[in-house]
Amino acid sequence: MAEPSGNELASAAAKGDLVQLTNLLQKNVNVNAQNGFGRTALQVMKLGNPEIARRLLSNGANPNLKDSTGFAVIHDVAREGFLDTLQTLLEFKADVNIEDNDGNLPLHLAAQEGHVRVVELLLACSECKVGHQNKRGATAYDLARLYRRAAVAGAEIALQQPRNRQQRVQHRDE
Repeated sequence: MAEPSGNELASAAAKGDLVQLTNLLQKNVNVNAQNGFGRTALQVMKLGNPEIARRLLSNGANPNLKDSTGFAVIHDVAREGFLDTLQTLLEFKADVNIEDNDGNLPLHLAAQEGHVRVVELLLACSECKVGHQNKRGATAYDLARLYRRAAVAGAEIALQQPRNRQQRVQHRDE
C-alpha cells in the first residue's frame, strides 16, 4: 500500500521541484516510500536532474530498490542516457550489475540504445560484468550489434574482451 508521503515525494521528484522536495525531506518523510504505482521518488524523478537524485540519495534513498519490472533507477538512467545522473548514482553506490526481470544490466540497456558515453562510464567501473548474458543469452555487445548502434563502436572492443577471453579459455581446454 502506498504511503501518503510516498505520493507527495514522488510527485515533487517527478516534477523536478527541488523546493517542495526539500520541504518534504525536512519533515522526515520516508525517502523510500512507494507511490500508488509502487515506485519510489528516486524511481520517478526527472532523470535528467542529478540534483534531485543527489538530494534524495543524501537523505537515504536506496538506489538499488527495484520496481515491479525489476528496474532500479540505474536501469532507467542508462536506457535514457543521462550521464550526469548516472555519475551521481554511482557516487552513491548504485549497483552496476543489478539485473532487471529480463537479466539485463544497465550496460545492456545503454548499449542497446546507443548511449556511448554511458557505456564508457559503466565500462570504467571495475566491477562491471562486461560479459554478462541476459536471459536470452545476449551480452551488451550483442545488443549493440543487433540494434545497429554504431555510436557504441568505440566501446565495442571493451565489450568484446570478456567474450574473447572466454573463447580463448575454451580453446585451451579443448
